[in-house]
Amino acid sequence: MVIKKAKQSTGNYFSRIKEFTPNARMFLTYVFLISLNLGVYKVIFNLYILRLGYSEDFLGMILSLTSIATGVFSIPAAMICDRIGRKRTLLLSCLLLTISLVFLYNTTVKELLMFFSILYGASSALNIVTGSTFMLENSKPYERMHLFSMYQLFYTAATMAGNLVGGAFPAMLAKVTEMDASGSLAYRITLMLSLVTIMVSFLPLLKIKEEKAVVHQKRRSYIFSSLLRSENVLKMIIVYTFFGLGWGLALPYFNVYLDVILNAGSDEIGIVFSLAEILMMIALLFLPAFTECFGKIRVASMVQILSIPFLMLFISTPILPLVGFAYVMRSTLMNLANPILNNFKLEIVSEEERATMNSIAWMTCYVFVGVGTYAGGYILASGNYRLPFIITCGMYAAAAILNYVFFDKFERNMAST
Repeated sequence: MVIKKAKQSTGNYFSRIKEFTPNARMFLTYVFLISLNLGVYKVIFNLYILRLGYSEDFLGMILSLTSIATGVFSIPAAMICDRIGRKRTLLLSCLLLTISLVFLYNTTVKELLMFFSILYGASSALNIVTGSTFMLENSKPYERMHLFSMYQLFYTAATMAGNLVGGAFPAMLAKVTEMDASGSLAYRITLMLSLVTIMVSFLPLLKIKEEKAVVHQKRRSYIFSSLLRSENVLKMIIVYTFFGLGWGLALPYFNVYLDVILNAGSDEIGIVFSLAEILMMIALLFLPAFTECFGKIRVASMVQILSIPFLMLFISTPILPLVGFAYVMRSTLMNLANPILNNFKLEIVSEEERATMNSIAWMTCYVFVGVGTYAGGYILASGNYRLPFIITCGMYAAAAILNYVFFDKFERNMAST
């Protein structure tokens, strides 16, 4: 029955795209373009900072500043989003993203790297808080899971392409110039060229049409305080705390582990990351069918738990193909939970509470991502490259179990009403 529904789901995907609103289609185009840049960033940036001569603890510092800034700016981002509208907020995010990355890719001054890491986090907050709310407001309930899954599909496809280009381009530069394929200059040129996609991403944003909804400041303050008194919101905060800590401890350092422990080149890292994105795209096609059969919370908790053995395998073998397989499986399973939880957390609140709920969830998540990232960098700098990943297993298990305990019955009750 699940397989039959999965086949029907994949067949419906392209017909559902035609039914998406023009705003939703423009937003998906924007997501694809900025995710191309992110794919290059994920493979190259950490290695670039290390090639500049900085240690893993400083890398952890600037990555944690980005994550904490994303969390701290999430509440102001929701206020900005409600005040100036979704479209203008996304344009502002894109502008700040461009400025921050231009400086991050061109300066070697420690203080400037820290400052523009914070600005990068602020731009991410604007994008993250606005994106989920925008999709919810530009979709009907019956197509919503498909839109959130399609968002993840576009993000994944573009990230995969960015992974491949980011991994291969330094080696291509080395063949036509005298540059070192693993040197800072080749990495910097690769990062700078990736900014072209962000420049182009302004175009679909400018085509979005919206009627700005006014939310008064007093009403916004009431919504914020009301949500913090909600039992379900507090439970969601606990789940995102564990999830954020686990994410921060390990996720930023997969490429560093492959580079330092296994001596993998940027091209090999790019291939491993890209394979994960390919499998993710395939899995996303079946996601709506599985959530329809088993429920959002059960599927999210199940894939998170199933990812843990593969994370342990990742750090347990020196064989690169086996490590690559473990990374691909872990990444696919863990990331399948993202569109489910992004959708679910907004369905448990009213329409006017969604932007604020989004900001609270991401504030919690990214602040603890920052804490985990700083701790992970400090542990790596001490020479213990496996401990952060081991701790992450415990954090992910706690998040998955708590998510199931807190919300499975609630979701079933919500579906029956």
